[in-house]
Amino acid sequence: KSGTIDRTEFYASIDEKHSEFGDAIFALIDEDSSGVLDFSEYVEALGKFCLLSKEDMLKFCFNVFDNDKNGTIEGEELTHLVEILHQDDQTSNMKQALRTFDFNGDGKIDFSEFKQLNTQFPSLLYPAFRIQQNMRIFTLGEKWWERKIQELAMEKNEKLAQTQAVENVEDMTDEALQAKKAEIESLAKMKRQEQAVRIRMGCMYYTCCPCRRKLYIIDDNESDDDDSDDLDDDRERRKKAAAASPQKQSGKKQNVVPVGPRKPLSQEERLERARKRRLRDMQDRPTRKD
Repeated sequence: KSGTIDRTEFYASIDEKHSEFGDAIFALIDEDSSGVLDFSEYVEALGKFCLLSKEDMLKFCFNVFDNDKNGTIEGEELTHLVEILHQDDQTSNMKQALRTFDFNGDGKIDFSEFKQLNTQFPSLLYPAFRIQQNMRIFTLGEKWWERKIQELAMEKNEKLAQTQAVENVEDMTDEALQAKKAEIESLAKMKRQEQAVRIRMGCMYYTCCPCRRKLYIIDDNESDDDDSDDLDDDRERRKKAAAASPQKQSGKKQNVVPVGPRKPLSQEERLERARKRRLRDMQDRPTRKD
């Protein structure tokens, strides 16, 4: 219970044998080069190594054996890589890969050629991916890491989409901005008209008679003053027509009293009206017989 993990304990925790490639992973994790891992380094290592994609794993393997960091691996270094990963137990396919792979005539392998080699012989770098798989299995489980990778990918895509949207808005010209604004206003106008038609027709009529909705559309460009004037004129015509109709039927002149809004009652008037209503109700009740 020292509170740290040394190399032997590290290999035992992931069920792997000691190897130079495993030492490279341990060196990547051990940032302070103390030879042991404390808890913070171990947790950070899991986040670094277990979340690596296939492309990142290939880059890691490439960088491990690119000793001079010049972006290429010599043919001898590649042979050394295969020997380390497979503990000198090379199969015939691996030997064939080293003999027949085209190095573009320069005797060196860049990263693109390294990926082609892995595509043609996937078992070549399988031990490296096996270490990553064991680290996932013996920590939080493969399913947890897969969900975490998907969540991070979704967050990355959302951020890229937001960045692209901002860049597109900044790159838009004045004409494009005006066109976009006009499109937004048009959609808002259609939404307002739809709501107004629904109110005028009523819920039932609006639902049952969709073909008649266009008859109730009123253009927003018409001024409110014109609408109010038209409504007042229509109301006056209806009043005159209603007043003239009984006169024609009876042949007698009738006084038409315009109906207006009621005058609000005061508190005393409401109490008096309630008292009269109670008296009227008491008079209408039958008397109880003894």
